[in-house]
Amino acid sequence: MSRFGACLLLVASSTLSFDAAAQVNISGYLKNYTIVSDEIDNGPLQLDRTYRMQNIGRFMVDAFDDNKVWQLHYEAGIDSTTAAIDAGQSFFSYERNNYRLTDIDSTIGPDVRKSVVPQNLDRLNVQLQYDSGDLTIGRQAITFGSARIINPTDVFLPFDVRTLNTEYRIGVDAVRFQKPIGQLGELDVGVILGEDGKPKNSAAFLQLLTNYSGNDYQFTAMRFADQNLLGAGIQSALGSLGFWLEAAHVSGDEDYARVSIGLDYAFTERVFGMIEYHFNEAGAQKPAEYIELLDDKAYTDGGVFLLGQNYLIPSTSWQVSTLLSLSVQSLINLDDDSVFFSLNGEYSLSDNLYMGMGYYHFLGDELDFFANLPAQEQMQFGSEYGNNPNSLYVNLRYYF
Repeated sequence: MSRFGACLLLVASSTLSFDAAAQVNISGYLKNYTIVSDEIDNGPLQLDRTYRMQNIGRFMVDAFDDNKVWQLHYEAGIDSTTAAIDAGQSFFSYERNNYRLTDIDSTIGPDVRKSVVPQNLDRLNVQLQYDSGDLTIGRQAITFGSARIINPTDVFLPFDVRTLNTEYRIGVDAVRFQKPIGQLGELDVGVILGEDGKPKNSAAFLQLLTNYSGNDYQFTAMRFADQNLLGAGIQSALGSLGFWLEAAHVSGDEDYARVSIGLDYAFTERVFGMIEYHFNEAGAQKPAEYIELLDDKAYTDGGVFLLGQNYLIPSTSWQVSTLLSLSVQSLINLDDDSVFFSLNGEYSLSDNLYMGMGYYHFLGDELDFFANLPAQEQMQFGSEYGNNPNSLYVNLRYYF
């Protein structure tokens, strides 16, 4: 039996002790994303306008009794595009540690250049509830941080800001214990198991959450990929402004710091704005150095996805009516002057059915090509966002 099959049997067998009267909830969603991306015309890099359709279903089973919760979430869908690459995202991609001990195949059936059937066993865990706290074993979502947009202490599979479907955090394989401290505090410790359980692919963490004088504090210590992380954060108020600060320092084979600081403000009951500054010492100030970053541990194992060092991120949301909401956000790379601009709207068609529309616009210098250099040096970034195609998308979401 495979390791994955053994883990599945272990977690599933733990449910046999549920009382007959245990409550079982079945829910999920069906989503469709239709995306149109502009053509790219830059020397050797030529891409026609692309059309992409993503259809995905998430099916969730949660069972409860007096002191145990079992959770199973599975996703599957069809992803079709007129291009053989992911034109809706950055042209460059890289492999990340997925912090899973073992897994099912990422696709069903043969891979076709322009159509795949992805699948994801995203949750498979049992939570044992004791008087002293909750012990969760299996695949689960784990998040860190105080910042609103970019979290320096969030190492385990954070979403790239260009990701469309961010409703559920990607699950990782872990053993985790969460102990309440007072009414608003928590001690959170755990071990995350990477591929084959090897230490270099795995991680351990300790997080303390507490509240003092109306301020929320977070302290984090972590070991991952032979690196050590120490982090802290605060969420507070400055008069009528909301305020947050989160910082992390990583040491080991690579040393770097990351910091996010921001403010938010409610202009009216329906209009809300915020702005965040992010410093990423793991990145580079010159676009010519971006390609070299993609093999660094910060990017493969440490949850870093921004290539520059200094970013400004303003955003505004407007609740137009009970049914309609609009939002706009800009992510500005202050080092290379490139910009990722997004405009999003959402309309409620019924209690369970929603329609959304969005536009992604990218500004910046395009890729540079040098024919007289060795093959591995013939191409370099002109900016972080300059070669991303502008995209328009429409989505429908049904919840059951």
